[in-house]
Amino acid sequence: MKPSYQNLRDRILQDFWTRNGVKVGDKLPTERELEKLYQVSRPTISKAIAALAAEGWVTKRQGSGIYVASVCKPTPPHTDRQQPRIGYVTMSLRPVLAHRVFEGIERIAARHGYAVEVASTQWQYEVERQKIACMREQGVQGVVLYPGGRDKSVAEYLGREFGDFPIVVVDMYQPTMRRPHFIFDNYQAGREMTEYLLREGRTEIAFLKYSDRLAYRSVDDRLLGHRRALEEAGVPWDPARVVSFEGTGPFGRDHCQALERVLSLRPRPTALITPYDPYAHASIVWLRQRGVSVPDDILVVGFDNLQEEPWWERFPTTRPDFVRMGERAAEALLERIRTRNFEPTEVVLPCPLAIPQPTTTEVVGAGDGLRTGGGS
Repeated sequence: MKPSYQNLRDRILQDFWTRNGVKVGDKLPTERELEKLYQVSRPTISKAIAALAAEGWVTKRQGSGIYVASVCKPTPPHTDRQQPRIGYVTMSLRPVLAHRVFEGIERIAARHGYAVEVASTQWQYEVERQKIACMREQGVQGVVLYPGGRDKSVAEYLGREFGDFPIVVVDMYQPTMRRPHFIFDNYQAGREMTEYLLREGRTEIAFLKYSDRLAYRSVDDRLLGHRRALEEAGVPWDPARVVSFEGTGPFGRDHCQALERVLSLRPRPTALITPYDPYAHASIVWLRQRGVSVPDDILVVGFDNLQEEPWWERFPTTRPDFVRMGERAAEALLERIRTRNFEPTEVVLPCPLAIPQPTTTEVVGAGDGLRTGGGS
């Protein structure tokens, strides 16, 4: 069992470093304040702070207080003989897209003699910031960042911090980041997908998107393209057909509630645009469980070409090259490391449609016992 001061040391790191995202130089509460906060004895507080100081997390200044000395566990100084490193910080290592970007980054890094350090933020804004700070502190020369969606109420740290540290952003870029970035042409993808649906005679289109409180670049751009296509075709724009949800995952409660709202629209939609392929698949299963014929009654489309499970039917999607995005981002990062040019340039990569050819083959959806055939 750990001594009480070690448990307190862990709690302080969790509360201030992980949750609150301290920066080097930030002043921590005094020992008296920590004593009141954690309801432990002063000797326990003193021992916990001493442990943090011995590990390099904090420094004590006589008569001044306790200050953050490091945002990550210090490592031995790097020598010139060590392999140079770049970093890849991603919202999560679970999505296939994150792996595809990493494949491209690693390919370019290896070609130029660099190693790649990888960190996952689990969609936490402050953890992302800390991971970047940690990599910089430990000698990583620059970072490719694949951020998660941003809460619009949060001030963007990238626009005001790490100004002398090379960072290249992929896919989920926001203008407030002010960094070199690579995005897909999701505006055109949303426009072309809508034009495809209109050609199929689907004029009553519902658009499923993440909550309005989130800045989610790819989906936001598709919505702009969707609206433009409707306007050009002379189809009235109806904001009620844009259905928002929190985006906690396919088959999640908020996703299913959003689909209930889609079915309640009048006239009922004949097409549904989802954020990306896993939501499209989950929506198809959910709709069929409620007696809706897909694609006859409602044609469901996705994005990002993630139809990899053999039991998934094929529905309209897009085919962005995330491996190439990773390559281009790594090349740009190495160039920024060499030139120290941090101008926030933009590169927009193509995002073509991928429309399956009709077939008579039918398959059975895994686990739901429903016929899901019709794609190829």
